[in-house]
Amino acid sequence: METLGKREFGEEMRGEFSLEEEMVFLNHGSYGAVPKIVQTERVALLETMDRHPDRWFRNEVRPLYDEAVKELAEFVGADPDNIVFVTNATAAVNTVLKNLKLESKDKILMTKHTYQACAFAAESAVKRVGASTVVMEISLPIESEDTFVDQVVEICKNNAGVRLAMLDHISSPSAIVFPIGKLARELHKLDILLLVDGAHAPGQLQLDVEDLGVDFYVGNLHKWCYAPRGCAFLWVSPEHRTSMEPLVTSHSYKEDMVEQFFMQGTIDHTPYLCVKPALKFYKDLGGHAALLGHIQPLLDWAQDMLCQALGTTRLPVPQSMQAPFMRVLGLPVSENTTRTRESGINLMKDLYTHHRVVVAVVAFSNQPWLRISANVYNCKEDYICLKDTLVKLLKKV
Repeated sequence: METLGKREFGEEMRGEFSLEEEMVFLNHGSYGAVPKIVQTERVALLETMDRHPDRWFRNEVRPLYDEAVKELAEFVGADPDNIVFVTNATAAVNTVLKNLKLESKDKILMTKHTYQACAFAAESAVKRVGASTVVMEISLPIESEDTFVDQVVEICKNNAGVRLAMLDHISSPSAIVFPIGKLARELHKLDILLLVDGAHAPGQLQLDVEDLGVDFYVGNLHKWCYAPRGCAFLWVSPEHRTSMEPLVTSHSYKEDMVEQFFMQGTIDHTPYLCVKPALKFYKDLGGHAALLGHIQPLLDWAQDMLCQALGTTRLPVPQSMQAPFMRVLGLPVSENTTRTRESGINLMKDLYTHHRVVVAVVAFSNQPWLRISANVYNCKEDYICLKDTLVKLLKKV
């Protein structure tokens, strides 16, 4: 079994995090969990800033920021000139959409699984100029990557005027890995720009964003890379860099993209600076291969066990489109698990408030689903507890 120092993956690794002892935490995918060592580093940076604020902002923070950008760029396969820090993936999506010069004839393509905040951002963007959105239904089962790509291409061909496709790398509710490289090639043949919402991808997928062939790529670092919340990135293809400005215009207006995104007034840069210790923690675990070695068999077992106990099935997608660190399986329809997003939120609150079990409950394709996550601190007992809790709840209905 893989280790960090003297701790083995599984229950022992909880000691590296601040998670409540009695909580069963199976929702790393939503907000992540920051290791104690990264929290300590951030506190030290905050103390340094407050000991001499002028020296920090005028002399110290920029070199540290540039080092963090370089570290991030190397991790995701990016040119440092093409990548900037932002607070979260939603802010990055808004940045792209608000810089995109749309006309009334233009359309933005998204799917039924697009993260709601990003869907609203697209609606806001098109509303300003009288443009429109096209929302693609994701039909289940998905037979293959190629059939999925064909569906996207077909809907673009049937809707003249699609200017931008905003697609997930890993969809939030369904944990489906979109074949981004294939999609980029086909969409560019149709002169359609591609904005990838990779909120769940960094750390979960091995990235080389320069080679994906996309126009814009956004990703969170607080989910699977162990960074503090408020740390994400926007990657912009070189041909679009000069037209990309941050949402906040500040002192570096008219300078290059990297300079403009750094200079956002008096802000707290420490979440960005903690990319270095966060990625060190990730690498000290053994990197992607070690994480996958612990998480994949654990989730495969947990998904099958839960499906059998609940009398449901896993999400019908090819293995190549299944997220490495998340799984989705059906929930029985009941009073507690109806087919709406709101009922899912209510069940989630009930589970973590009254049963101390934290897991994502979602709804799509007119059905409730359970999205389970795993990380280095999870073990089989966590999923057995989830199973026992759900079985008891559903029997009460």
